[in-house]
Amino acid sequence: MRLDLPCRVVAAPRCAWHRYAAGATALAIAVAACSRNEDKPLPTDAKTRTEFVDAQAAKLSESDRRQLARFMARVQAQEKAGGPAPSVSIAKALELQAAYDKSVGEAQKRYQEQLAAANAEVRVVVREQALVKDDSGKSPSGKVLRYVLDVTNTGKRTIDRVALRVDFRDAAGKYQASVPGLELKGPLKPGDAGRTTQLLPLNPQYQKGILDTGSAQISAAPAQIAFADGEKIEPAEQLKALEALSRARIE
Repeated sequence: MRLDLPCRVVAAPRCAWHRYAAGATALAIAVAACSRNEDKPLPTDAKTRTEFVDAQAAKLSESDRRQLARFMARVQAQEKAGGPAPSVSIAKALELQAAYDKSVGEAQKRYQEQLAAANAEVRVVVREQALVKDDSGKSPSGKVLRYVLDVTNTGKRTIDRVALRVDFRDAAGKYQASVPGLELKGPLKPGDAGRTTQLLPLNPQYQKGILDTGSAQISAAPAQIAFADGEKIEPAEQLKALEALSRARIE
């Protein structure tokens, strides 16, 4: 038996499809806009760049915002030093800052390790500081800060030479001067101590804090230790690497 049944074609609800299509289009536009902003290079004009970065930072996580802020601080420092602002996107800026933070962290760790190793080998004590007349005529103020350094070999190896970094601050803690490599020659056997008297010329333009009070906060730490067996501990080299990173140009 054959049955001829009427054929019915049921049309899909067009309104639902239109809503879906419209929603998908809006989403695509939003994603495209977001992608374009993320990939857009930083504006060269400082004011426009600040506005652009602030707008994009609002869309980032808290950690990414902090990372972007550190990157922009480096950009501003680079411009202040006369360098050009890098033409990178927000995404690239975050990538560059993450790599920079990692390098700085590793350099700081190496420096602290070398400094701890050096401090385990020598003990440096600052004594008997006094503001005295400059008999050499080389100090711009006519006065010098005299101070004494006692250096003791607290390790188990003979030291041939030690270089010290000596920093000077005024009574309020404000930086006044540094002697980055005060070299003292040995030999200094384990348990032995050496003493040296040093003079710091004082310039009223740069060391006014010391001249006003007649004293300074003096700190001294080993920058390099050379042992009789030929080995060296060199915190200063790691510090130089750290300083070089801080001056590295953002491309």
